[in-house]
Amino acid sequence: MLLLGGVLLVGGPVAAQPLPAPASSVPDRLEEFLTAAYQNSPLLGDLRGQVLQNRIDSLRRAAQNRPYVAGNAVAVYAPVSRRFGYDEAVSNGGNYGTVASVSQPLLNGNSLRNDYRLLENQGQTLRNNGRLSALDLRRTVTDQFLTAYAAGQQWAFGQDILAQLRRQDVLLRRLVNGGLYKQTQYLSYYLSVRTQEVTVQQNRLAYRRELGTLRYLCGLRDTVLRPLQTPAPPTHPALAGLGSITQRQYTLDSLNLGLQRQAIALSYRPRVQAVADIGLQSASLIAIQRHFGISGGLQLSVPIFDGHQRQLGYSRLEVAEQIRRGYRSFLTAQRQQLYDQLQNQLQATTQLLVSLQEQLRIANALVEASRQQLATGDLSILDYLQLISSTRNFQFSLTQAETDRLRVLYQLDYLSE
Repeated sequence: MLLLGGVLLVGGPVAAQPLPAPASSVPDRLEEFLTAAYQNSPLLGDLRGQVLQNRIDSLRRAAQNRPYVAGNAVAVYAPVSRRFGYDEAVSNGGNYGTVASVSQPLLNGNSLRNDYRLLENQGQTLRNNGRLSALDLRRTVTDQFLTAYAAGQQWAFGQDILAQLRRQDVLLRRLVNGGLYKQTQYLSYYLSVRTQEVTVQQNRLAYRRELGTLRYLCGLRDTVLRPLQTPAPPTHPALAGLGSITQRQYTLDSLNLGLQRQAIALSYRPRVQAVADIGLQSASLIAIQRHFGISGGLQLSVPIFDGHQRQLGYSRLEVAEQIRRGYRSFLTAQRQQLYDQLQNQLQATTQLLVSLQEQLRIANALVEASRQQLATGDLSILDYLQLISSTRNFQFSLTQAETDRLRVLYQLDYLSE
């Protein structure tokens, strides 16, 4: 223990808490977290299932165009007495039969092809929605990864500062005992070390919180606290045009509206189907076995008047097309504005990084020189603490600037898809 100015300082500093050793089973790279998020996302699984359902719907539509065979049986008795009962000219006294009927749509090739195209468009929309959802998930996970990475960097740097202060603490104790510095000056240094210990603990909690959020987004149950690897900055691609994932949904919507309009037109064409049946049918249950027969023919359906529903359907599709154009025009301008803004941010952040790196280099050189002056008593402890504080602030700003630059690069990468 050390007695300074009536203040009793018991024991040495608390040991630092280094980052645990890496565990191979725990992801620590951005790509590993993204892979886990894609595999565990119920939304992406739901969309994959909807794509499979769309393929089944296409097979069902093909089956609907094949002959439809049904078995029908009827047994109806109409009792008649002197003052009760239906006219036998109408009821025949009863109706008994068992018949197998078959129907087959004819001359519906255009409708069938349009239905197939509608289902194909629906499948393409579902697949594009899957890519959009994957892109949104990637954006969310990447942003949280960068947040957790920055928190981990702050924790690591805080531990490094604390280690430097503790090493210097041993020297200052000897100098104070030798009378080179006053005990009150050392007390300020001692309080600074304790403050840095609290800061390191706070940084550790912040990193654990952000890392936990990252694992939560990815559906991981890991609790191991380990450092994250530095993410590789993506390339700087150009802005994707109308062929991008976000723009493609409006192209598919336009195609779908055209197919719906075609479907309305086809629904008002005459419909023809062949019908036939074979079986037993009689007005008498006793004589039914002697009335075996068949029948067949064509069934024609011609729309005549529907209360102007066709025109109303066309009007509704025109409104939907106007809405689609408005969304697409706004999105195109929005993406271009965001791309230009990110370009400017990237340039400004790069310049800030160069400036902060130079300032941090100078600050580290001053700290190194001040250690030598501190050992000879040519520098006050308060001045040394001020240099440490400036270095800490520069490092914090540098970490933030590096994270912001990575965010901008990833946002530009999203706009290229």
